[in-house]
Amino acid sequence: MQNATIRTILTITGVLIGSSAIAAPLERHPEASARVDARIEAMAERLDLSEAQQQEIRSIIEAHHEEADLARQEMQQRIDAVLTDDQRSSRDTFRHERLGRHLRRMSERLGLSDDQRDAIRAILEEGRTDPGLTPGEIRQRIAAVLTPEQQERLSQWRRHRGDGRGRGWRPPVND
Repeated sequence: MQNATIRTILTITGVLIGSSAIAAPLERHPEASARVDARIEAMAERLDLSEAQQQEIRSIIEAHHEEADLARQEMQQRIDAVLTDDQRSSRDTFRHERLGRHLRRMSERLGLSDDQRDAIRAILEEGRTDPGLTPGEIRQRIAAVLTPEQQERLSQWRRHRGDGRGRGWRPPVND
């Protein structure tokens, strides 16, 4: 029984830290928080967890995320210290090109206007340069730029992409 609990905790934390972006505390990630809530609820049913146990598991996960945030930031600083100016410039060029590709895909899939695309570009660039801006805050700011229909399409895209089947899935493009 205890192995099942540990395995479930590892599964929860593994799902939430699978991103290469810096993870933020759960209260800043509404989608991640909802997934954790669902997992903890399922664990509570299967394992008959008390409310105190559920809260302790949530605390463990949140502490893990905070530690992971700090470790990622420290790692990035250490990598930057090793790279030459030219190498950092090459990396930044690559990131800029990747951002352009990402924005083109978003534009195609969500039917973004030029103004929306420019606003999202500014948000994403700020997120890259401001270590205090969490991924959850970035997502919230991007959502504020989108129409309700675009927000739903983005949510569908993320859900399908996250279930392992989504690499080729694309919501219909607005005509």
